[in-house]
Amino acid sequence: MVFRLISGSVVNNFRSFATACVCLVSLASVVVLQPTVSAQQPDPQAESIELAIVAPLVGTSFSIGMQFRAGVYAALASLDDGALLGRPVRVSEHDDSCIRTIAESVAQSLVQNPPHVVIGHSCSATTVVSAPVYARHGVLQITPSSTAPLVTEMGIGSIFRVIGRDDLQGEMAAEKLARDYGDRRIGILRYQSDYSMGLTQSAIESLARRGVRPAFVLQTSASATSYLDEIMQLIDNQVDVVYLVGGALDSGVFVRQARQMAAPFEIISSDTLVSPIYTETAGPAGDGVAFTSPSDAARQIENDLSRAANAAIRAQGMEPDGYTLLAYAATEIWFEGVRRADSLEAAAVAAAIRSAPLDTVLGRISFNDKGDIQTEYEPFSWYVWQDGQRVAIE
Repeated sequence: MVFRLISGSVVNNFRSFATACVCLVSLASVVVLQPTVSAQQPDPQAESIELAIVAPLVGTSFSIGMQFRAGVYAALASLDDGALLGRPVRVSEHDDSCIRTIAESVAQSLVQNPPHVVIGHSCSATTVVSAPVYARHGVLQITPSSTAPLVTEMGIGSIFRVIGRDDLQGEMAAEKLARDYGDRRIGILRYQSDYSMGLTQSAIESLARRGVRPAFVLQTSASATSYLDEIMQLIDNQVDVVYLVGGALDSGVFVRQARQMAAPFEIISSDTLVSPIYTETAGPAGDGVAFTSPSDAARQIENDLSRAANAAIRAQGMEPDGYTLLAYAATEIWFEGVRRADSLEAAAVAAAIRSAPLDTVLGRISFNDKGDIQTEYEPFSWYVWQDGQRVAIE
C-alpha cells in the first residue's frame, strides 16, 4: 500500500463563546461559494492524490478522531495498490480538538497547499467554520459526523455529510418525550456548544408543536469534574426525565453521578453516546440510557462489501461501529465520485456523487442538492448500551 502519514499542527488559541455565536450567525447568510480566481487550488497534476483527515486527535473527543482514522484507512485498503486514477493516495492527519478557532487555523493552513478532499471535521461548529475556507479553495469536504442543519444550509456545493441532521434527531427525541412523558415533568440539560444548543432547541420546538413544554431547562458548562449541583437542581425541580445533550465525557460523568445519587429521574440522550468514551466514563451506570444514533445499516447488510469493510476496520484495531463505518463510507463515496468524474476537481466530483445512488457500506445512498444523505432507512434509530454492547430498541 502506498500511504504516507503527515502530522498536522495544532494552534491553541481560544475565542469567547459569544464571539463564536456571532460568527455562526454570520455564516448562516453565506450564499453558494465558488473558488475565487486568486485562491490556491488543489493541483490536478500532482504526482500523488492528497486526502486530509481532520478531527479531534487529542483531548476528550480523541476517540472520534481514532474512529475516523480507522474508517479512512480501512477504506484505503480497498484500493488496488493504494492508487486512485493510477496515482498513489497520500494521507495527512490534522487535529482540530473540536475547537472552532483551532479548526479555522487548521483549515487556513491546509489550503496553503490544498488537499483534494477533506474527510472531516467532526464537531458541527468546526465543520461550519472550516467549510467556507475549503469551498473558496476548491476542496471537496465530506463530514462523517457533523449533524447541525447549518452544515448543509450554507449554500456550499462541495460539502456532503454521511449522517442525519439534528432537526431529524430532535424530532425523534421530541416524539419519544411527548409519547412517554408528555403528562410528566420533562427536564432538558444542555451545554454551551453549537451541537448541544442546536439539538436541544430543535427538540424544544418539536415538543411545542405537540403541545408539550419542558418543565425545566438547565444550561451548564462542559468539561466539569462534577455535575452534582446540576443533578440537585433537576431533583429539586422534580423532573421525571432528563433529555441530556452533551459530549461523551460530560454525559458519562453526569449519568454516573446521577446513578450514584439515586436521582429519581430517567435519562435519554443523543448520538454522542455512541462513543466508547461514554461507556468507559459512565461504567455500568451507563447501561439502559436510551439514545439516538445513526442506524446500524452496515451491521444489517450482509454482503461481500460489508464483510470486507468490517474486516478492514478490525485490522485497524477498532470495531466496525459508530463513526468508523461513517468515515469508511465517506471515503468510498469520494472514491466513487472521482472514478465517475474521472477527475479530482471538486465541482466535477460533487456533481458525480449527486448524479446517481451509490452502493456503500451503509447500503444504497444518495445525496440531495444541499449535500444531505438520503437512505432507504431512517437515518437515526434508538439504542441503549447493555454490557458493553449497543442494542437497538423500539
